Amino acid sequence: MKRSLKWHKSSWLAMVLLFALALTACGTNGGGNAAAGSNAETKQEGNAAGNNTAAGNAADNAGDAKTVYPLTLKDSTGTDVTFDKAPAKIATLVPSETEAVYAVGAGDRIVGVDDYSDYPEEAKTKPKLGDMNINLEAVVAAKPDVVFAHSSIQSKVIEELRGLNVKVFASDPKSVDEVIAKIDTVGQILDLQAGAKQVTDQMKAEKQQVVDALKGTPLKKVYMEFSPGWTVGSGEYMDELVTLAGGDNVGKAKAGWYEIDPEAIIKANPEVILYAKDDEYLKNSIYDGIIKRPGFKEIGAVKNGQVFPLDNNMISRVGPRLTKVLLDMAKAIHPDLVK
Repeated sequence: MKRSLKWHKSSWLAMVLLFALALTACGTNGGGNAAAGSNAETKQEGNAAGNNTAAGNAADNAGDAKTVYPLTLKDSTGTDVTFDKAPAKIATLVPSETEAVYAVGAGDRIVGVDDYSDYPEEAKTKPKLGDMNINLEAVVAAKPDVVFAHSSIQSKVIEELRGLNVKVFASDPKSVDEVIAKIDTVGQILDLQAGAKQVTDQMKAEKQQVVDALKGTPLKKVYMEFSPGWTVGSGEYMDELVTLAGGDNVGKAKAGWYEIDPEAIIKANPEVILYAKDDEYLKNSIYDGIIKRPGFKEIGAVKNGQVFPLDNNMISRVGPRLTKVLLDMAKAIHPDLVK
């Protein structure tokens, strides 16, 4: 009953998917087809909150609102998912969803998480449901009232779980605002709208802080390497983060997540280079690759010491910490304007 998913750890980075992926387990070896496949994004998640069949739960009043059940929402797969009451037992299959559930105040309801869910610290103690290989038997045995998943990279798992009569609510946000909407939706599903509003208000404030600080500021050319040899193009949340942080993404000519042409990056001559780093999977591999890559020493960002690390989990997970890494990006790109 176990299903083997065909992607490498590095492809979790390629979500927002990444993993933001999402998903986000990060490796140092290439996940070619899997990373490229993460480009299959939809806009359903951003509109999910608006599809509630029960009236009176507008986001602006979320702090005082109580969810009215039965509640029907359309998820990112286009499926109408109905909740007769607030789910008491929750399973999460990607780290971004685990973080979202904890952030709104429902960590005590979680009965299982994917192997890469490591934030907050308590998530490490939850029963594990698999890494790249989602253990369907373990998910079913946990008897969750809802499973939160990422539709871009887990479509087959979602389909199989639904075939086993397991309720799945999937998301696939591709912008900061859609991540914020997703967290509001999680709060609505779990009848924790006040907790969700507290999180999303903070995220909105952090985003606005960056927007206000950089208003009218000329953009700097920025190259983002989130996995060894891979960058982000137009149409993805990570590209939007670069733009919001005051950068002009030199990879934007292509769409989605893709393996770089080093000569194209050298020709673009970015003023700032941002890269993902962590202490477990990537470590300093991306930085080493950038510095050692033929011709990259002639890039302005390298010559001028404008090469900065970003927390891999924060940049690759479409969860409640996304606007905090946006602040980090803005500070790296425009340190004189964003403190």
